[in-house]
Amino acid sequence: MWARRSLRGIGVIAAAVMVLGIGAGVVSADETAKGGSRVDGMLRKLGRGITNIVTCPGELIRTPERVGREDGYLAAWSVGLLQGAWRTVLRGVTGAFEVVTFFLEVPDDYGPLMKPEFVFAHGEWTPE
Repeated sequence: MWARRSLRGIGVIAAAVMVLGIGAGVVSADETAKGGSRVDGMLRKLGRGITNIVTCPGELIRTPERVGREDGYLAAWSVGLLQGAWRTVLRGVTGAFEVVTFFLEVPDDYGPLMKPEFVFAHGEWTPE
């Protein structure tokens, strides 16, 4: 009985984190660039970190698809999958770093550590 309740609680917390993380990624990129406050920069960094942790598996789809368009299907299935796996790990670790250090101004002006800033933007893959 208590195991079912604890699993339900974990599910509610995970859903809340996902909704908050994805919602934070929708914030306009030029708000902080226009000279937003320090708190705006910290919150954007925190939201970007959560979003990148949640959406990092999207790199396994995005990167091979991009490589396939540029270099063909064989490259997508070989190089694209390897690059996608690497970028998945990199985006997840970068997101975790940004969540842990959201209150520090690292890098300058709370800018993104990884380009593109998000895997998805406006319902589409972001260009590199």
